[in-house]
Amino acid sequence: MKLAFIGMNDLPNLEIDACFARDQGFPGLEFNWWGDFSAVTADTVKAMRGVLDDHGVRCSALGLWGFNHLSPEASERATAHEILGRGIEFAQLIGAEVLITGGGQIPGAGINENANEFLKVFPRFLDQMGEAGLKPAFYAVHGASFFTSIEAYEAVWEKLPQVGIKYDPANWRHANLDYIDVVRRHADKVSYVHIKEHLYYKGELVSQPAAGMGDIEWGKVMAFLYEADYRGYLSMEPHGAMWGSPANDMRTKMLLLSQKYLGQFLL
Repeated sequence: MKLAFIGMNDLPNLEIDACFARDQGFPGLEFNWWGDFSAVTADTVKAMRGVLDDHGVRCSALGLWGFNHLSPEASERATAHEILGRGIEFAQLIGAEVLITGGGQIPGAGINENANEFLKVFPRFLDQMGEAGLKPAFYAVHGASFFTSIEAYEAVWEKLPQVGIKYDPANWRHANLDYIDVVRRHADKVSYVHIKEHLYYKGELVSQPAAGMGDIEWGKVMAFLYEADYRGYLSMEPHGAMWGSPANDMRTKMLLLSQKYLGQFLL
């Protein structure tokens, strides 16, 4: 397994993050976009790749968030598909190993209807990802994705076994779902892992500190990842106003403390 963290997308801050990653032993940086991806150009992505190459850091993943690839509205679906096509192209340009996106969602529809539409829409995109050397990783439980349970993933695996999980145990936990059971049953389907800690007090989420300082049972998660011979990235996600803001040094502390904590599980 390899360590990464979510980097800044603008070039000046990317330079800082790439230097930090190189100096502190993080092999990868992850980059994510929501609606702002429409303004990203190939020249920007090539410049980002140049910064990474200069510092010997890889792009662990390129993420596209919130685009509804299954939207019943034709214009919204067309935009989402155009974005996804460019995302695959740009992921290849930046040298990403994984492409993260959502499964899309038909509002009000159940698993079967969403899964059937997914099986119609995604084969060509999955083929494009494969040709580009990208692992697909579909995120769960938020952001225009019908993957809101492990059963939703299971509904597509018979015909599209290459559909991978972008696994974030904190997100599953916050949705009141059994995040341990996901990896107990299907760690072999995990394409990418986010490291985000959640600390609860009296039933409320009160902090998102460094890994090991909250309620996520990382040792159990790692046990099942090892049993499935997961060899991908563990990508740290600085999150929240306290531990996630680049405006203070808590983001740096979160990364270094999480790296130190996770080190006990890495060979």
